[in-house]
Amino acid sequence: MGQKVISFSDQEQMKVEAIVIDKDGDDALRYLADLLDRLKGHPGHACGPKVAETPPGHG
Repeated sequence: MGQKVISFSDQEQMKVEAIVIDKDGDDALRYLADLLDRLKGHPGHACGPKVAETPPGHG
């Protein structure tokens, strides 16, 4: 897995700080799950969109 760089908005940074200060495990887990989605991204095909993403009969 290659290196990734993520930038956080001021609001996102405050959210992380609030989670740490409050020691809110449930909120931290939800936030990390969302962050993981951002890290993984959504790989596409070099030839265009995935067949499942195109209208029926167009792929």
